[in-house]
Amino acid sequence: MESVLRGRRLRRRCTPYAAGIAGLVIAALYAYWATGLRPFTALAYIAVGVPVALLTCAAVMREADGSRGRGTPRARNVTLLSVLPWLILLVLAVGLEGVGLALGGRSTSVPTLSTVIDYALAWHPVRFVLFCGWLAVGGAPVVRMVHRRVLPHFPTGG
Repeated sequence: MESVLRGRRLRRRCTPYAAGIAGLVIAALYAYWATGLRPFTALAYIAVGVPVALLTCAAVMREADGSRGRGTPRARNVTLLSVLPWLILLVLAVGLEGVGLALGGRSTSVPTLSTVIDYALAWHPVRFVLFCGWLAVGGAPVVRMVHRRVLPHFPTGG
């Protein structure tokens, strides 16, 4: 009897990990296929839209499930000071891109961020890595939300 219970516990622990690994392999194979498509074609747009649609559906279904109760913590501590470094980086990147475009546009003597990215995206491995990163950044919050066990939050004090 004890060995049966131990086997069930082991299955409960291993099944999510196996499913996660299978999901990562499927996502990597999908990313490799999608990045091999010819850019700006209908199939390429669909290949980019499918993960967006799947993750949106997963997030909406989780929200409709009522899993985000009143006790779920929100981003209360986000202030302008906490996001200021990211805003500075964004302003610097946009400013450098604007200066580069104003000085030469697509010239070889004044490269902009967009021309560097254009050259890098000519290689399939670079597109694959960037697509996998895009999938990870977009999918991580949804996967975390789906797998999170939310406990009720009771305010302290009397």
